[in-house]
Amino acid sequence: MLENIAYIVAAVFCEIYLILMIRGLFSSRSQGHQFSHLKNLDSAIASYSKLIQKNPRDTKSYLARSSAYIQQERLTEALSDCDMVTLLESDNPYAFLNRGAIYGLQNEHEKCIDETTRCLELKPDTLDALINRAHTYARLGNIDAALSDFARIIELAPRNPDHYFERGNCFLNLHKYPEAIADYTHALKQRDKTWEYYYRWDCHQKRGIAHTKLGHLKQAREDFDLALKHCLFHEAIRLDPHDLDNYILRGNLYYYAEQYQNALRDFLQIQKQTTLTPDQQTILGFCYLKLGEVQQAKAIFRQALESNVYNADIDQNPGDPGNYLDRGILRFELQEYQSAIDDFNHALKLGEKSEELLAARGSAYLKLGKYDLAKQDYETALSRAPECPTTYICLAWMLATCPEPQYRNGPRALELAHRNLELLPEINWNSLSVVAAASAESGDFEGAIKWITQAMKLAQNEDKTDCEKQLHYYERNQAYTDLDP
Repeated sequence: MLENIAYIVAAVFCEIYLILMIRGLFSSRSQGHQFSHLKNLDSAIASYSKLIQKNPRDTKSYLARSSAYIQQERLTEALSDCDMVTLLESDNPYAFLNRGAIYGLQNEHEKCIDETTRCLELKPDTLDALINRAHTYARLGNIDAALSDFARIIELAPRNPDHYFERGNCFLNLHKYPEAIADYTHALKQRDKTWEYYYRWDCHQKRGIAHTKLGHLKQAREDFDLALKHCLFHEAIRLDPHDLDNYILRGNLYYYAEQYQNALRDFLQIQKQTTLTPDQQTILGFCYLKLGEVQQAKAIFRQALESNVYNADIDQNPGDPGNYLDRGILRFELQEYQSAIDDFNHALKLGEKSEELLAARGSAYLKLGKYDLAKQDYETALSRAPECPTTYICLAWMLATCPEPQYRNGPRALELAHRNLELLPEINWNSLSVVAAASAESGDFEGAIKWITQAMKLAQNEDKTDCEKQLHYYERNQAYTDLDP
């Protein structure tokens, strides 16, 4: 994602820079200015070339022509013009500025940083140089340096929503979720119609991801719903139903918004025309899982794991805890509980701050019968994130159904299960089944039957079988014991 953003920003920067250069260095009567303003770049280049023929030392025309070349992706010619400016004026900051943009587009990131830094030495606080360097730092994974540049950028241009959005992306990449949310919120408060049209959906999506990591599922759902409302993918797909990128982006959004049937439809549409990437394959598997197609989901997870879906990312960036968390969740779903715990432990050591991690590790411990460790993880997660519904449902299930009687606590399980319902953005069958189990453990079998009956109405496919199994116990006035927690 950062690579795509950086490329787009570099391209936009070149366009903005061309306009600024022309505005500052040429009169409104200049033919080159007029042609550039009208986006007639061939005519603009021809006009600047005539000026250069008349005066081979005209650095302003070289710079303007270089910017036009950049927009046409004629990067070798653009670089040649920048080099000529440096020969004529060794301390011209704009030559380094343009050259930095060219190197950025060529993925020569270190050179891009060197050039933009030299521009800033000659002309401190050049906003475009700071922007270009910040994005390049981000692409290289030097997030602290990127944040430093973005802090100065925001001081210089506090009303530009894009700067807050991009700094929020850096915070998200560093797993600093509250800081990311603050920047995304600030970006959304700005009133920039062009930015809102193209990027508001993505800002809501990213803020939703940060909320999810903190366990704020209601706020996350609101953001994902708004992202779907403001995104352009529905219209783009209507206009060009063969552009798979729009299905991918919309499918991801549907998945985040828990519209699993819609997400499944988009990814199956992609699969008709091309092979899904391992990441897309994994999302497809989770769609099936959420829709109750457990065996279908596990088959996809197994295939994804065998294709080393996360191993390559881990090898490339071993310091990113998110890859270990994601692989651990996949291993958990495949009942590889100890391997999942190993991944969760590694993610913790690397500083993963997602509130789902402790709950996930606790659930793996529960599956292995390590009830003390499971309860410890659940209680710790609950104290750290009292607004995260995931922990409530996990701990409530353990207290209501654990095979070891000393860990059962019906009244507390019932309290936790009801709190989970309050925190959820939307009631699901699983949460209702936990209330049923807690009711039964508390001796309220009539209530248990009521809750599990409601759960059955929402459950699909294989999940209905689980509900029917519980109902059989409650009808005989027996609490449910999960022999395979």
